[in-house]
Amino acid sequence: MQEKLSFDKETFKEMILYISERCKDEARFSKTHLFKILHYSDLLWYGHTGKAISGEVYIRWEHGQIPKHFEEVSTELINDGLLQIIEKPYFDRIQLRSTVLKETPFTRLSKEQRDFIDTIIDELVVHDATYVSKGISHSDLSWQYLNNKDEIPYETVFFRRKVVPTEETLAWAKKEIEIYEKCKEGTGNAV
Repeated sequence: MQEKLSFDKETFKEMILYISERCKDEARFSKTHLFKILHYSDLLWYGHTGKAISGEVYIRWEHGQIPKHFEEVSTELINDGLLQIIEKPYFDRIQLRSTVLKETPFTRLSKEQRDFIDTIIDELVVHDATYVSKGISHSDLSWQYLNNKDEIPYETVFFRRKVVPTEETLAWAKKEIEIYEKCKEGTGNAV
């Protein structure tokens, strides 16, 4: 049975600063990209290692994943003079961008974690990846199973698909996730 993840606020702060600094010269980088990079970095690292980088809780929303503690943490970073959220015209809309104001030593993220985050950045921002441009993340089994405002369990990384599932497959996945959640909480038995 997997141990319960705990949120590491300081590591999450460092992730925000690292990603914002790394993407400072990317014209397409926005708050939406930041949310996706944070989510996929934590989720896929969990799938790779069994541990999340920050343990942040991500909420499913209509157009993507929202980090639960982002407003609180970004306010702290802004108040500490480390981060600024700026509005920038981008074609026919206003883009919100997180901008690092002071050089920050990255001591909480390992080199391996930073390199891993860099691959997510390259996929989602630099190369205009299919996850964003073609909406493949929205056809993932986990995305189909969850509703807006639901927490996205880290374990859904193991239910990823790049095809639209059938209703039968969705029902199976829902049942399997419910069984897993009950076992994780200690209120059910594995079959």
